Amino acid sequence: MRRSNIILAAAALAALALSACDDRPSRSDDDREPVKVEQETPPPVEPPPAPAPEVRDPTPTPTPSDRLPPEERSSEQSVQPESETLFY
Repeated sequence: MRRSNIILAAAALAALALSACDDRPSRSDDDREPVKVEQETPPPVEPPPAPAPEVRDPTPTPTPSDRLPPEERSSEQSVQPESETLFY
């Protein structure tokens, strides 16, 4: 008897919860007032700026002299560490 009362109460609560999840609108769409949308005036279009005049360098730029010379180590030497630091 006790078990059937618990099942009956759970079923009643489930039915009540499902009836509360109604997706129908509470009033019809005919009762609603249409929403007025105000359109903003677009900002005035500005013409694009004139292109900058092309500037030419009268003297050519010299090549950079701070480049390092190419390495002349063999592949075996390039694998060797440059310091004797030990990593633990």
